Amino acid sequence: MAKSATVSPSQSVGNAMLWRGVVSIVFGIMVLVWPQVTVVFFVVLFGIYAIVDGVAAGSQWFSARRGPTARRHSGWILAGAIISILAGLLALIAPGLTALAVALIVGAWALLLGITQVVVAIAARRTTPYWWAGLVSGILAILFGLLLVVAPGVGIIGFLGVVGAYVIVFGIVFVLAGFQIRRSTRRP
Repeated sequence: MAKSATVSPSQSVGNAMLWRGVVSIVFGIMVLVWPQVTVVFFVVLFGIYAIVDGVAAGSQWFSARRGPTARRHSGWILAGAIISILAGLLALIAPGLTALAVALIVGAWALLLGITQVVVAIAARRTTPYWWAGLVSGILAILFGLLLVVAPGVGIIGFLGVVGAYVIVFGIVFVLAGFQIRRSTRRP
């Protein structure tokens, strides 16, 4: 009787972890070797994100205008939407900006967006039990924005160095785990 050529679920998991680790290592090396290319990629990705966030905030603004308690503060939501869309468009129109300029743009965006989130959260504290989530995210955005505005050199390129190193370590762990799982599934 011929042996079946099927792969067990454990072997599939091991293979998936192995490939995930290899891809992570390659990506991490690319981030470390080509930080400027990575910056441009992240600028474009940020631009797309900021525009989508702005459109979503615009939709939130339309909904908030109709709500009984949020009308007075819906202008802040619109301000956040406009800030996000403008920051996203700027990033897409000029993706070749230096890491310093990118850090300053993202820092200013995070500061302004954080301020709008804090204002909306404080205004909503009596109308929703989840107002604290907006407050926390707003404060975190303000802190992140301050870091990028005050120390932009640490900002984007430094951040990418940390990301690159993390992804390589993550990849190594997954490669080792993938080999371990594959080895353990071959035992009778």
